[in-house]
Amino acid sequence: MTTNENPGEDQDQLAAAKKAQAKARIENVVATLFAVLGVVTLGALTYLSLPAFGGISDLPEYYAPAKLIFEGNGALAYTIAGIGEAQNKLFPAMSGRVVPLFVPPQGLALLSPIGLIPPDLIRYAWKTLLAVSLGVSICLLRKTFNLGYKQTCYLIAAITLCDAAYNSLRIDQLAPVLLLSYISTIRCLEKRQDIGAGLWLALIVLKPQQFLPFVAYLAGTKRFKPLIVCLGVFLLLSIIAFLQIGQTGLANYAALVSAPSSLPFMQPELTPTVRGQLMRLFPSASAGIFAVTSALYLATIAFAMFVGWKFRNSQNCLLSGVLAVMPLALVMSMHCHTYDLLLLVPTIILIFNDSLVPFGQGWKLGVMFGAIAFLLPFSIEIQHNYLLKGGQFNPWFFLLLPLAIALLLRVFRHPAKRS
Repeated sequence: MTTNENPGEDQDQLAAAKKAQAKARIENVVATLFAVLGVVTLGALTYLSLPAFGGISDLPEYYAPAKLIFEGNGALAYTIAGIGEAQNKLFPAMSGRVVPLFVPPQGLALLSPIGLIPPDLIRYAWKTLLAVSLGVSICLLRKTFNLGYKQTCYLIAAITLCDAAYNSLRIDQLAPVLLLSYISTIRCLEKRQDIGAGLWLALIVLKPQQFLPFVAYLAGTKRFKPLIVCLGVFLLLSIIAFLQIGQTGLANYAALVSAPSSLPFMQPELTPTVRGQLMRLFPSASAGIFAVTSALYLATIAFAMFVGWKFRNSQNCLLSGVLAVMPLALVMSMHCHTYDLLLLVPTIILIFNDSLVPFGQGWKLGVMFGAIAFLLPFSIEIQHNYLLKGGQFNPWFFLLLPLAIALLLRVFRHPAKRS
């Protein structure tokens, strides 16, 4: 028979365990409250934006062309006059406003089934699609990066309180769908599900300029199977697009995206990119800026392929691409608004998730302070009271560019271990 020789020590350990459990419960409650606050805030702001649909929504950019296709007038989808007439006929509340379609024909082919939804239901169905895409993305982020309950709650709070999620739901942009495509691709690649990865990656046809460097990175790592699947889907969508809009529609698309008159609709000066910042400083030199930044973008694609080749044998080569390539791809992109920065969420998670990639406290503090500019209501203040009033320096650009460069240097200096 044994007796406890140190009852006082056992009691201290029990008290410490109870104290730790109580602390953990409090932390979980606080994290839950932040998550609930974020979801309620985003939901309320989205609901309040519904009456302003005609003046702010970009949904007509996708819906009117889909309707034109089903009416047999798909070629008009890429003309200002044609799409403008269709949009205002479907949504009189637009009061003459026009939202041109810059999504490539393959992306239009992918979106065209929404034309089957009645006009009086489409805005609700579309917002539901975006909200569900955002929710599923968060679930996949939790599973892919092995996040605990508290981490997941803070992730929900951060996403729902950021400018990217708010504006994407407010004006009906595609960012949540693209985030779902991106994280699903990452998850499938991690699990070696090449067909699934290729199918999800094919959604890049909606906004290819933001994903092409990442695709080049995958090519550099010799992950060819998902790329072949993606290419197959792209070719199929190309055939569908040709049947929908014809040669005339393809010519109209080429003319639209290259016409100087399209520039005011694109608003590149509002984007947190190299192109956007140069446009703010030198608005009269748009032609030269477009030429230079297009060359920089092509160089970024080539560089991304080199980075992929360099880390092709690394144990965590995919995560290295998420860290080093995607931030650079967005800031060097030819077109990337703040709502598109939802694609940075996997990168930010990697910085804060020590179980995957170790980052020092300096990194985390720097990202936390920098993220303040992307959170509500600070982002609204920057957008409406500074950028839209002619401010020359985009704060978001001057946060994204150093982050992209710093992450690139970090990955090169501390590569993942060779397998």
